[in-house]
Amino acid sequence: MNLFQQLYKSIYSPKDISAFRFQGIGKTIRYVFLLTLISILPTTVQFITFASSSLQSVKEALKTELPSFSIEDGSLSSEINQPMTVEKDDMTIIFDSTGEIEESDLDIDGNTVAFLEKHLVVINDGNKQSNAYSAFSDFSVTDEMVINVIDSILSLKWILLPAALLILYLFTSGLMFLKVTIFAMIGVFIAKLIKRNINFSRSWRIAAYSATVSTLFFTLMNLLQTSIAAAPMLDWFVLTVIMYLAIKEIPQPKKKA
Repeated sequence: MNLFQQLYKSIYSPKDISAFRFQGIGKTIRYVFLLTLISILPTTVQFITFASSSLQSVKEALKTELPSFSIEDGSLSSEINQPMTVEKDDMTIIFDSTGEIEESDLDIDGNTVAFLEKHLVVINDGNKQSNAYSAFSDFSVTDEMVINVIDSILSLKWILLPAALLILYLFTSGLMFLKVTIFAMIGVFIAKLIKRNINFSRSWRIAAYSATVSTLFFTLMNLLQTSIAAAPMLDWFVLTVIMYLAIKEIPQPKKKA
């Protein structure tokens, strides 16, 4: 049975998940890497879209619609006396050197780049990244310099994007392996409670395949840009229930006469 067949079986069959505990550890490790790859698909799509179209939109706005500015001593300065908002395709660009708009005032839905008085805030489909201008306090930054940086990023995007996505994949893989390891320990505890004979190694295999349903579900929700309340708790609950059902499929040890 190949990895994709195992993926399909793991969606609905605790019995098959239980049977996978006998397979080689190498195949299970490859399966965890496959789950990780699936889980980062929404982030990958969003990241590529932002790096391509959104940066181009910001560049065009800086050239034609936003005022000239400079960043000195950790603050944004320009000649305008009120905030500006520019709509570009599916991107909202906010410029406010007055301090009227606070970071907390920004809507986290959608795609937004906000040049605020003290921070540059980037929001991509609910993910917010705030960067203080104080990081550039030793030198002055102008709008022309920002445009040049964006030009450099756009010209190198097919080198920078794969490198960034590889780092993301490796980091997420590490988190996935940690998660499986934690649930493998939980699986050993569950086995003792329901009087099943299972060691840590086999519990680790069961935990890896038990993570399938929650991984696919949250990947789909992210693709649909749907927020789930208490998502981590729901993830862990679903994984625990599936592990319990899979471990329950293990025959009880025969009682000695």
